[in-house]
Amino acid sequence: MSMSRKALKLVQKTLPRLRLCKDMLVLPPTEHILRAYLFERTPYKETFYLWRVVLPLYRFNSHRILNYSYRIPKGAYVRLSKEAPEQTAVEVTRIIAEDLGKLEMIRGPLDFLDHVGWMIGNDAPAFMLDLAVTYFLVGRYHEAMSTLGEIPQQADKLIAWYGPGHRGSAYFAEIRRVAVRLAKDIRSDPAAAAHMISEWERVNIATLELADTISEGIETSASPALCR
Repeated sequence: MSMSRKALKLVQKTLPRLRLCKDMLVLPPTEHILRAYLFERTPYKETFYLWRVVLPLYRFNSHRILNYSYRIPKGAYVRLSKEAPEQTAVEVTRIIAEDLGKLEMIRGPLDFLDHVGWMIGNDAPAFMLDLAVTYFLVGRYHEAMSTLGEIPQQADKLIAWYGPGHRGSAYFAEIRRVAVRLAKDIRSDPAAAAHMISEWERVNIATLELADTISEGIETSASPALCR
């Protein structure tokens, strides 16, 4: 077991409401938004960053999970001792316990929209796709379509910058393709758009092993009616 996972397992004993899923300590219930804590290794021995993780599970690609997350406490390093794991877990527990209130406020797409409000205006295609899907789920269809309409131009700029054959070009070409398809579906068949988003969410829940954190009675469907 890795040092960071062992530390989170010890924290869970003190904060049993949290669930250890892979290498993340997750705050249930999960209702369309992943809320968790995880460690990121640094180049320094026994030194890590501790992240407060917020991630919409209805996004197209869950591999970049720290887009909307923050290092705590205040970005400082956290030391984990291999020789005295219980002692260091006490400090990590204190940090997480004091921070939990910030995650408790974020449960659904509307909360996520508030969480990323300061980022609106960012022209990164992946962010705009997440924002557009969130707008769609909360019933702000005009803003969803407007945001999706901006993605191809921004993606094309990045594809040109990376050049043919680069994996960055392939990534942004995929974001562009998804944005165009989603806009078409929202315009002509919103149920198909909701189904596509629901499938993203299902895959992300499975990939991140979050099934045990899903609230009873909460479906993983991304229907706008369920995501308010």
